Amino acid sequence: MWNSIVRFVAIFVLLAGCDETIIENNFPSGGGSVFSNDLLHADLVGRVLQNESSAKVIVSQIAPIDSTLINPLNGTFVFRNLRAGNYDLKILADKYRYYTRSNVMLQGGSIIYVGDIDLSTVPDLIAGFYPEDNSEIVHDWRYGRITVSVTFTHPMDRESVEGAFSTNPPSEGIFYWGVYTRAPYNYLYSYASPFSDYAYGRPEPGATITTFSKITSMTYVLAQKDSYVDTMYTVSIATSAHDTSGNHLRFPLSFSFRTVQSYQTVYGIQTEPTHGDINVSPMSYGGIRLTFPRRMDPSSTEAATTVSPAMNHMILWPSGNVMTIYTGGPMLTDTTITVRVNSSARDLDGIPLGKDFSFSFRTAPFELTSTYPRNAELFVSPFQQISLYFNTYVIKSTVESAFSISPSISGAISYGGYSDYENKNQINFSPSAAMAPNTKYTVTISTSAKDMYGVALKQPYSFSFVTRPQ
Repeated sequence: MWNSIVRFVAIFVLLAGCDETIIENNFPSGGGSVFSNDLLHADLVGRVLQNESSAKVIVSQIAPIDSTLINPLNGTFVFRNLRAGNYDLKILADKYRYYTRSNVMLQGGSIIYVGDIDLSTVPDLIAGFYPEDNSEIVHDWRYGRITVSVTFTHPMDRESVEGAFSTNPPSEGIFYWGVYTRAPYNYLYSYASPFSDYAYGRPEPGATITTFSKITSMTYVLAQKDSYVDTMYTVSIATSAHDTSGNHLRFPLSFSFRTVQSYQTVYGIQTEPTHGDINVSPMSYGGIRLTFPRRMDPSSTEAATTVSPAMNHMILWPSGNVMTIYTGGPMLTDTTITVRVNSSARDLDGIPLGKDFSFSFRTAPFELTSTYPRNAELFVSPFQQISLYFNTYVIKSTVESAFSISPSISGAISYGGYSDYENKNQINFSPSAAMAPNTKYTVTISTSAKDMYGVALKQPYSFSFVTRPQ
């Protein structure tokens, strides 16, 4: 009868949605019991994962009721024969944040297990910080500034926090109070303040500043000269830091993070054009670009790189992890181009890439991309020069023979640009006399027009416009 009542109470409490685990008090046959509590009493058990912490566990109902030290072998603790009711649990340990849990419900005749408790190494006045401990952050060393942010549980004395704050490697920087960020600052414009809409990684307000005594967050921005990539930083706030009421950190805050130069994985080489792209412009003013996840050794990387079909190319390094391949002018049209970097390419630490990497893309066919005047344009000046824009360099003489205009007018063919710099992807037709007013003109470029490699247009191109009335 007694066992049935205990099981009923345990199951009822479990179904009621109690957060703590209830263990049935089953009595062994033959009389006697493991626990001696009755329907008016219960047992509370748990385990602190840091068994070496010598933690003290206190149970309270307004005032402390009982306390015990954890078992130094396995971190367990137990309170027996507590009167049924709600209890507050508090765990104290040196160099660990105080742990509290409110309203632990003890039902009579049961054993409540509060679970495995992992004590925090974050001091009590600290609510959170960025970057997370042992995390990696992407830092663009050309533009970015590393930032460290901390939120507090109480308004802090700014002078004491700034004096207690340090980084390793050592750094100079500036503190912004009332600001919390979750990313490095990366602003591209010298006139942009760290908190303007022009800044990438614009911080978010971490506090409402009514008076300087109510600030509960701060951000430290490292000087750019002290912001390094591929570096482990350790941030510390000593116990001399205190809140505005004079309460100090009970133990120091310390956390570490590493800066990396790329969002990609160790083999995630980013390319431009992207692998599988089609209709890529043969005239790429950025060249073929590879962005590695780490800074590379130029000599071994260039030796490991091939481009096919074979073409004379030059390699440039805009930055330590970015390699640009220049093909000596526009790329071949309507061609699949493949770039390979074999596994022998090494980074600056001498570590090989480890596996072969390749990507390919296809360039667009040779074509006329735009004109001026535009097709179907009205009110064109009778003195207007006609311009043709191609997606690659062209042989002027072939375009001249391919060019026709109706009604027929005479004129001169030339490259675009200036006398000292010709735009060889632009052809201008300059009429020798004014065109007739209020007249439709049609320009046609036949397939005899060829690019610099002798590739002809695949189909004729034609457009029309109307000159303005007198």
